[in-house]
Amino acid sequence: MSSVSPIQGTTMSKTNKFILWCVMVAVASFWVWAGAVSWLSKPLFDQENLNNFGVFAIVLIVLLCLLSFGFILFKGKKESLVLSGIVGATFFSVFGVSNFYLLGVTILVLLFIHSDDVVSGEIRERLKINPRILLRKSLPNLVLGLFVLISFAAFYSPAIESYKNLQELPSASNVFIKNIVEQTLSGQLAQIENQQKEIVLNQVTQEIIKEANLWLEPYFQFAPPALAFGLFLVLWGVGWIFIWLAVFLGILVFQILKKTKFFNIEEYDIKAQKITI
Repeated sequence: MSSVSPIQGTTMSKTNKFILWCVMVAVASFWVWAGAVSWLSKPLFDQENLNNFGVFAIVLIVLLCLLSFGFILFKGKKESLVLSGIVGATFFSVFGVSNFYLLGVTILVLLFIHSDDVVSGEIRERLKINPRILLRKSLPNLVLGLFVLISFAAFYSPAIESYKNLQELPSASNVFIKNIVEQTLSGQLAQIENQQKEIVLNQVTQEIIKEANLWLEPYFQFAPPALAFGLFLVLWGVGWIFIWLAVFLGILVFQILKKTKFFNIEEYDIKAQKITI
């Protein structure tokens, strides 16, 4: 019976390669958080803010690729703590240090440790290295950890802080509610002149908003945490896109690193156990 595992090439020591990898992770991580600051400084999904989100998403995919390969090439508890520490340290350097952020970084560290356990177990149990499967196994916990930190950062961001003293529904909701009213009453208003129709729509919309504000008034104080959690749910809902793009990029990186002898793949014999009766 045989198995395979990645080992280091001879042109550079394992320690130097790990240091090089940590530097790349630090640079990518810093730009992820810098991109997050730009994105979170404006309304999250505003049309003008899509470019900031696009840059943030691209750098995030690069970081995910680097982290997942870090766990594959340099597996171990110490290495996973170093990589998670780098991500946490760059997060603190951009967003500052607080007990709230410390909680988020702690969650990230635990998820990174679990990702290392998953990858290490997958490598031990496989007879042949499959980069796609290894990347796919490592990424969910990494994505989850980074999304948790992004949501924590969003809670104190300008994009959500503007809702902390919210007393009524945002003005943008007027257009949304008016469109719903227009679609609902389209049959009854079909015979009315446009000018009169507009007056009726405005009156109905204002009454609905007034009643909604009265009903929601006790709950407006919970808007910021609800929005931050909602952002997390939205990101996690599209997380599979980040995972598969990182896997695609990771396969390309795997071939490049293999051809440049950054690592080698070596076969070795192992002893296996079986149950006999």
